[in-house]
Amino acid sequence: MKIIQKGKLKTGRYSNEMILKELNVGRNDFKTAEKSIMDKNYKGATIQAYYAIFHAVRALLFKAGYREESHFALKVAFRMLKDVFNTLERGMNLREMADYKETFSENGA
Repeated sequence: MKIIQKGKLKTGRYSNEMILKELNVGRNDFKTAEKSIMDKNYKGATIQAYYAIFHAVRALLFKAGYREESHFALKVAFRMLKDVFNTLERGMNLREMADYKETFSENGA
């Protein structure tokens, strides 16, 4: 993957403490975004909500063994994880069809 070759996405082992820290930062940003909405500070709320999402996704990346070097790299890496999710979901659907409905095919296999 080019993003790894360019050093924008690094592989490694990331501790549970790092993962929890990212989740906590995200939670705090989300709470601040909620407060900003109540204060009608919509620009601040938008930025804070983005960072809540950013840190939650970053925690997922750490859990998967990756660390990004930019916001763009985070987006690319998350897309990669989404592809893994889609593959799992497709496999799950095919398995359920084969298990419960006796519906399967060479193509699905």
